Amino acid sequence: MTVEFSGYAGPLDETLGLVVTEASDQEVVAELEVTGKLMQAYGIVHGGVYCAITETVCSMGAALTVGLGEQVVGISNHTRFIRAVRAGRLVARARPVDRVDDHVTWQSTITDEKDRVVAEGTVNLLRLTPPG
Repeated sequence: MTVEFSGYAGPLDETLGLVVTEASDQEVVAELEVTGKLMQAYGIVHGGVYCAITETVCSMGAALTVGLGEQVVGISNHTRFIRAVRAGRLVARARPVDRVDDHVTWQSTITDEKDRVVAEGTVNLLRLTPPG
């Protein structure tokens, strides 16, 4: 299932400037223009930004994997920072890794304008069981 997104996935994503450009149960793609608001004290993108991007694209993919009528929540997010970024545009791509019962795992790769990997992450998610 492919879903069209014409903007931001949620309030935090809007604050960051993260725009989802493609989303399906096989891949989620999002882009972000680096701005001064995303920097830490040394003038590079804050690691929390990469964690938030990873959480968004992986969670969106997992939701599409289990069905939009279900709810999924992240239970772990391991994001690794590889290259410092000071300016430019970032692209995040997330893809499914595994699904066992109610557990779904997705991985993301975030690249810069030169297609260099700047961060990568894995999010484990849990499909919530409806009450009752």
